[in-house]
Amino acid sequence: MAKPNEGLWSSSIVPMLAVGAMLLLVVGCARHLPPDVAADLPSAMQIRAGFATADGSGQASDSGGSGAEPTGWATLRGRFIFDGTPPSPAALSITRDNDICAPGGKPVYSQSLVVDPNSKGIKNCVIFLTSSLKPEEPWTHPSMQPGKTDEVLFDQKECVFLSHVLAMQSSQPLRIKNSDSVGHNTNLSAKANPKFDQTIPSGESLIYQPSAEEREPFPVKCAIHPWMEAWMIMRDNSYYCVSQDDGSFVIENLPAGIELEFRVWQEACKFPKTVSIDGAGESGGKGKLTITLQSGADETMNITLPSSVF
Repeated sequence: MAKPNEGLWSSSIVPMLAVGAMLLLVVGCARHLPPDVAADLPSAMQIRAGFATADGSGQASDSGGSGAEPTGWATLRGRFIFDGTPPSPAALSITRDNDICAPGGKPVYSQSLVVDPNSKGIKNCVIFLTSSLKPEEPWTHPSMQPGKTDEVLFDQKECVFLSHVLAMQSSQPLRIKNSDSVGHNTNLSAKANPKFDQTIPSGESLIYQPSAEEREPFPVKCAIHPWMEAWMIMRDNSYYCVSQDDGSFVIENLPAGIELEFRVWQEACKFPKTVSIDGAGESGGKGKLTITLQSGADETMNITLPSSVF
């Protein structure tokens, strides 16, 4: 594991591949996964993972203009892990429509940091590609290319946004639905897209159509029920994932053989300044991660966040 240079969090991982097959961590991101692919022995995957000091602009790196050409496709998977004793979730103050929002006096807890007690996996972390790729093959796989138009549902029930962190393509229509028996005001504080601030009556829905890529997640709130909060991010292609209950994530069909830049985000700490990549911790950046994958690889990378960043 290489030590960082001049403020970069970086690490080189050259896994030793057994003469049989690779160890696979079975995780998902609510997508259909293709059959497992084993990397060829001569093409041992190389990852240079670095959380680099960033200027916060969110500008994409230009992988498409670096001169290197993609050599195929690869998969990146792993887990976000909490290092330390997870804090107990805070109870939210329900101040209105208690019969709907807290039926029977049921407590409602903050979802800003949700840690699985068994695996210590962190739910609702976001990892997304920031490299500027050409939108066609061999740079972007057909399954990940821009231009998706299937509708994405964003619902609310018992005064809770059912998708606490939602990622989607910037071309997809968003159906904002109210499944409660009381009205909700839904306020999207987008930066690159038009803001949305409308009251949705009980049982009704509205369509919000974004058109631009967001550089980071933005908050969604309800002015009627101020404890309600969620986060959204829109990206041009589908190279993103929101971690599941156990902290797992998977991004398929990434272009192999070129350097890729990602950012990682979590609501309570935003872009983390201190992390550990597969047990080697470095510090000093804003969630920027650079990786090069080998063609056909299905690689695992675990990202550990210490309690000090929250």
